[in-house]
Amino acid sequence: MDTVSLDELKGRKKLQTLKLIEIMDITRRMAEALDRRDEVSVGVLLGEREQPIRELQEIEEGIQDCMTRLSENDAIRCAALLRGEPAETEEEQPLAEQVGQYRRTLESAIAQDKQLSLRLGGKQSFYNKFR
Repeated sequence: MDTVSLDELKGRKKLQTLKLIEIMDITRRMAEALDRRDEVSVGVLLGEREQPIRELQEIEEGIQDCMTRLSENDAIRCAALLRGEPAETEEEQPLAEQVGQYRRTLESAIAQDKQLSLRLGGKQSFYNKFR
C-alpha cells in the first residue's frame, strides 16, 4: 500500500482527534458555566463550538477526497482501517492506532455532549428523542 496515503490519512485522523479535544474543552467550559448558572457564557460557548465542528466536517471531507485518489484495492483496505479493523501490516499500524485513538476520543466526546445536552434540554434534549 502507498505509504504516503497512509501517512496522509493518519495525519487527517490526528487532526480530527485534535478538533474533538477542542470541542470537548469547549463543552467542559459550557458545563462549568452551567454549574455557575451563567447562561450568557453557555450561549457564547455554544456558538464557539460551531467552528471546530465545521472544521471537523471539513477534515472528514478531506479524508473522503483522499480515499477517492487511491487505487481500488488501497481504498478498500483503507476504508477497512478507518472502520476500525486491525492493521494487517506494520505500515498500516500507525493509521490503525490513530483511528483507535480517534474512536476513543469520539466516544468520550459523545458521552460528554450527551450529559450536557440532557442537563440543558431535559426532555427536549436531542438524546431523549432516541430513547
